[in-house]
Amino acid sequence: MRTQFVRRSAAVVAGLALAAGGLGIAGALQANAATTGTSASIAAKSITIKSDKATAKAWTKVSFTGKTSGIAKNTVVQVQRLESGKWVNFPATTKVTSRATYSVWVQSGRVGVNKFRVVAANTASAPVSVTITK
Repeated sequence: MRTQFVRRSAAVVAGLALAAGGLGIAGALQANAATTGTSASIAAKSITIKSDKATAKAWTKVSFTGKTSGIAKNTVVQVQRLESGKWVNFPATTKVTSRATYSVWVQSGRVGVNKFRVVAANTASAPVSVTITK
C-alpha cells in the first residue's frame, strides 16, 4: 500500500513538473511571439514633402511630392496650411501609391509666405514654405 502511494505521489509530482515546464515553455513562446509581433507592427511612420516651387504667383499650381514609410497603400494624404498658428486642412488630398509615394497640387491666392505640410495615418511631415506673390 505504501509502495503504491509513493508511486502515485511520484507520478503526480512528475506530472506537475512536466506541466509546469510545459507552461513555462509555452509562456516563453507566447512572450516571444508577442514581443516579435509588437516590434514588427511598430514600424516607424514617416512622410516627407517637397515643393516644386519656392515662389509662385497667386492661383498658380504648386506641386507637392513626397515619400512615406510605414504608411499603407491607399492611405489618404491631407494637405494642411498653417493659419493663425493652427494647421488647417487645405482642400487638397491624394493617396499613398504602391511605391510609398504621393503627389498632390494646390493653388493659393493668399499673398505672402504660406506654410504647408501633409498628414497621413496620424503622421505629419515637416512644413515647407511657399511664397505667393501677386
